[in-house]
Amino acid sequence: MASAEKAADYEDMIAQAEAAVAALRDSYREQLVSDAATLIELWSGLERGASPAEVLHEVHAIAHNVKGQGGSFGYDLVTSIGASLCDFIRSGDRTTPDGLNIVHAHIKILKMVGENDISGTGGETGERIVAKLHALTH
Repeated sequence: MASAEKAADYEDMIAQAEAAVAALRDSYREQLVSDAATLIELWSGLERGASPAEVLHEVHAIAHNVKGQGGSFGYDLVTSIGASLCDFIRSGDRTTPDGLNIVHAHIKILKMVGENDISGTGGETGERIVAKLHALTH
């Protein structure tokens, strides 16, 4: 009987953990929208004369968090976009006009995904987004 009780306790703990993740998933979209707004605000700093290198450093930090959290809450497309952005920023000098345009495209796409609550892989739309980002960054 003791092992049956342990199994029931184990199942109860799993159910509680799954419920906690589901509750966090609901608030993750709000966090994603907030992160996208922060990225847009950082980007607007370039128009006010902010250092592109400093802006990219801050953008990378947020993108790294977005990349890490997205998949945990069922936003695999967000993880893909965040990973693409992080990899692109880390792979060279991105302060050129072309480099900055590609970073800006990532930011606008993250904003759109958050505003439209595109979860999971995003289906066909997600596939097109990932393919476009891949083409831009390679």
